[in-house]
Amino acid sequence: MDFMKKTQNLVATLTKEFNCEEINLTVQMRRGDDWITLDLFQNSEEPNKFYATVDYSSSQHLQVGAGRTVH
Repeated sequence: MDFMKKTQNLVATLTKEFNCEEINLTVQMRRGDDWITLDLFQNSEEPNKFYATVDYSSSQHLQVGAGRTVH
């Protein structure tokens, strides 16, 4: 899966940029009336392992507030 390799590169870049030991990344994608949720986790104890769960039936999308871009 090409997207997983790109996601791993993103996680490595964010971890290095912010000097963090663990990262938890959640991505939600809309498909019609449904949402696909991808949860990714990598910790310092096993830096070569990348854990991911995918939920294809996340129709309970909750938007907490307006998003903003941080540079």
